[in-house]
Amino acid sequence: MKILIINCILSTAEKGVITPKKSIWDCMISTFARGFIELGHSVTLLASQEFKPTEDEELPFDVVYFPSRLPQVFKPDLLPWPKGMRSWLKRNAPDYDLVIASESFQISTLIASGVCASKLLIWQEMVRHQRLLFKLPSKFWYNVIVPTFMRQVTIVPRSEPAKQFMRQYSRHVSDIIVDHGTDASVLYPGEEHDKSFIVIARLVPGKNVDSIIGKFARLVNQGPYSDYRLDIIGDGDQRQELEHLAAELGVRDKVIFHGFLSHEQLAEPLRRSIALLVNTSNDLNMLTTAEAITSGTPVVTNTVPSTASFIASHGLGIVRDNWDENDLIQVINNYDKMHEACVSEGKELTNVACARKMIIIHSGKKQ
Repeated sequence: MKILIINCILSTAEKGVITPKKSIWDCMISTFARGFIELGHSVTLLASQEFKPTEDEELPFDVVYFPSRLPQVFKPDLLPWPKGMRSWLKRNAPDYDLVIASESFQISTLIASGVCASKLLIWQEMVRHQRLLFKLPSKFWYNVIVPTFMRQVTIVPRSEPAKQFMRQYSRHVSDIIVDHGTDASVLYPGEEHDKSFIVIARLVPGKNVDSIIGKFARLVNQGPYSDYRLDIIGDGDQRQELEHLAAELGVRDKVIFHGFLSHEQLAEPLRRSIALLVNTSNDLNMLTTAEAITSGTPVVTNTVPSTASFIASHGLGIVRDNWDENDLIQVINNYDKMHEACVSEGKELTNVACARKMIIIHSGKKQ
């Protein structure tokens, strides 16, 4: 089967600035695409030119980049308008068996809906209206554009909240949820764990890593837990500030800042951790939670991520707003049970399992 994936935005821009990257191998959509390839299908990815890597690399799929039209108005990191995509799709879409477009609220998805709706699946992550301009553009899009121009297209949610959100605007929302998909060849469970917790995040205010360090410090200041460690994977503007905070709290030697690591580099510390710690203010489907579960590692999180209800209902960790050191003690004491649940559920979160689900949904749509 020939599969076309439309995902213009390849990475998260910080404050509207797209940071150049040497490779797109580790980005979410590349991992997702490799799931189809492992099943024997061929894949082409369409993306925005602004996210093209700075160095050439060999990928197991083709990538076509499109420059963004009117980037001052249609921001490439938010709502890119890909110049030339419509004509490309008219020429090439007939050659593909399945087209997957990320997000209903994207111009590229609207273009695909007009050109190849019969073979299109819309992969939906958003669970609420975007706040830009008092939510007016988002409300117009979902109330007018989706039911008018995407009315015959099947929408595949990435989480239960995304499913409930889209059922307000479309009659064709799949019951099957398809997560981002993790690379099971790299991220898989281990049989032993260290006395360590892990954070995988950009070191920016919305991730609230400072609060996590504070909770961890209160844990290790209790005698029985003084030998635990916190690994922080990621980089950002707050790194120096967070290092100073760890020193002020007397845990600088127990909080290890690793900087950015590839999936291959972070896999071992992730699978050996007691839990992934999350206290975000604004994330939706966090890929890191699925990566932790696939690695057999429980998740301690607040209720903000859209995967929080899945984690809670399947016993994959602890979900509680304002979680604290007592929750960390609880996950330490119940690690074995939570680890087993993660190993069981993680099999359905791999990129291959997610690709297989997409094909099942597509097959049902054709019938």
